[in-house]
Amino acid sequence: MRVPTHRPSVDELYAAPELAVLAVLETTVDVALVALVAAHPDDFYDDDAPCPPERRAARSLVEAARNVASAVNRYRFALVCARYRERDELLPF
Repeated sequence: MRVPTHRPSVDELYAAPELAVLAVLETTVDVALVALVAAHPDDFYDDDAPCPPERRAARSLVEAARNVASAVNRYRFALVCARYRERDELLPF
């Protein structure tokens, strides 16, 4: 299931400009995943199918792309947590 890429707002980019390139990276990873599955549809649904080198490479790329997507999500979550910590530090009570 594909998840829509988060498009950072102007305020988010002001606070963390790196979110711009991460949004581009997420979109690129998504397009790569769709293209790989389109090129090798049976390989991602049938684990028992014979697996020539290009298909193993495609599976490896899909796994790497998922890892990149997870890392981007963890980074974005860490930024949110950091903002909440900073906000809480400003509270007088």
